[in-house]
Amino acid sequence: MGEANASEPIRAESREIGFWPKCRRWFRKLFVEPLVYSSCPPWYDARAVSLGLVTAFLVPVGGHLITLAALRVLCRFNYMVAFAFTFVSNPLNMAPLYYGYYCLGSVILGRCIALDHGVFEKLMNPVMDKSYFWEEFAAFTQLGHEILVRWLVAAAPLALVFGIVGYIVTFKVQKDRCKRAAEKLGEKYEKYVEELEIKARLRKI
Repeated sequence: MGEANASEPIRAESREIGFWPKCRRWFRKLFVEPLVYSSCPPWYDARAVSLGLVTAFLVPVGGHLITLAALRVLCRFNYMVAFAFTFVSNPLNMAPLYYGYYCLGSVILGRCIALDHGVFEKLMNPVMDKSYFWEEFAAFTQLGHEILVRWLVAAAPLALVFGIVGYIVTFKVQKDRCKRAAEKLGEKYEKYVEELEIKARLRKI
């Protein structure tokens, strides 16, 4: 009986170290927790998610931080949340994602898909091997006019759609969360959000 009980934690631990549990923990830590524990007003987080997704889909991997820093000068948003959502486009999925751009752009422009995935991945190797953004961007521009035009034609509408959807969904989720928090404190929603906006300005986040 004692041995059976002792084996329970071992079996539970073995289940938790699998690939999918790790993915779930990674997803929760990267995307869910920054929003669940956010102390910002709903529009602040919604704008962050929207800009993060637009940056992820429209800016080549490696330039996300620089782009968000430039955007942060122009408008206010939760920088850490925005940065988290740029990870939907990352070095691990860059080759298949950009090949999808190439194929989608070809369809939109009515051109044939001349490159298969294997050839496209080889063309992307010089880009993925670079350590610094300016080197990566220079290699990216060397992919050629045909690839870059198709890439941009696909990336722009995807960035727009995901940016809009990201804002709408996040605003609704965060608004509901703030309403529940205000109810627990016995405050009106509008007053609670106003306090969050003041705190956000003071922290300059």
